[in-house]
Amino acid sequence: MEAVNYKNNTIFSYADYEFCRLQKCYQVGMRYDANEKENGQTSPDVAASRRVPTFSTSDDGSQRQSSPDVFEPLSQISENPVQTSTPPRRSMHPIVEKVKTILNQEFPPTMYNAPQGVHMTPLQQLQYGFACFSDMVKPDVDSVEIVEVADKFESFKFQEDYCIKAAELAMCCEPFARLPFNDKWLLFRHYWCAFYALERIYSTIEIFGYEIDDTKHLVTSRYAADENTVWEIIGIPVERSREFIRFCQPLKDNMIQNLSNPMKMIRVTRFEVVYMLAQMLWSVYEVKGISEHAKSIGEGVLEQISSELHNFYSFDMHLTNYASRHAKIIRLLSVAEHQVQLYKDYFTMAKIFNIFEYDLYESELIE
Repeated sequence: MEAVNYKNNTIFSYADYEFCRLQKCYQVGMRYDANEKENGQTSPDVAASRRVPTFSTSDDGSQRQSSPDVFEPLSQISENPVQTSTPPRRSMHPIVEKVKTILNQEFPPTMYNAPQGVHMTPLQQLQYGFACFSDMVKPDVDSVEIVEVADKFESFKFQEDYCIKAAELAMCCEPFARLPFNDKWLLFRHYWCAFYALERIYSTIEIFGYEIDDTKHLVTSRYAADENTVWEIIGIPVERSREFIRFCQPLKDNMIQNLSNPMKMIRVTRFEVVYMLAQMLWSVYEVKGISEHAKSIGEGVLEQISSELHNFYSFDMHLTNYASRHAKIIRLLSVAEHQVQLYKDYFTMAKIFNIFEYDLYESELIE
């Protein structure tokens, strides 16, 4: 179906009309609130099941090697992908179960192999865990590929596996690992996706530097993209694929202006990134349903990491007045959490208007 603008004889497709209507809805503040069960539980029949790839966590140097099908571009799976009106649905259920299994395990997790007898504070444990985690989700500087054409669906696959590794990272913090499962589950759902936004930018900085005008950004553990990269979604018509990418452009712009540029401007350090990780993980007063025991533990951890940050600023960075820098760090936390909410809104509205469907942001994995 087509519509004609008689002022200038412009012909609009129905997809164009649908997209403009969607953008207008978002501009005026429309939101879609899905009905969820208590503690964020969603319906188990969200989608059909699908096997979840896993990383190797061996200590023989093969840690960086993933199983053969992890993050494999869909273009390599089929030379002639079937063009359908909607992409294949991906089940979140296997990922949910894998995360819950990890959170139910005893301390320490698989990735935590520090020497026995070495005592570390919770922040030091997260620093150690983040070092192991970073090796799994970030490519080597010499091997990172800047792609000309990128498959958006491959980045979704990466984010799903990232979620699993984020659960192992959280379990590296012993006070967190000792909490009852329900507290761990609620805190995990709150922290991991916002941290994903921060970590992707910091890993980009580690590889490409602090230059604000550099448009490259790390997408998966295999490749990076820049402003010239053409995004597509293998398996759906090119026109609809480009429509979705165009639809999400404001999210990318918001992330660059409010998250990436500020992190580059203050030249954020790894210590500060792990500090932000700890702050997100122990947001005990921002998450509904947390037990009083967890709140008490969280208060102690947050007080301790604040002292360690003071020592870092005073003795490592030699800052006599770090109040302004600390305020900028705290502001990044709220920006990252707001970015998650924006993604949830956009994916929900894209689903309503039949542009694209992806269940991660509507699943119980995210608060």
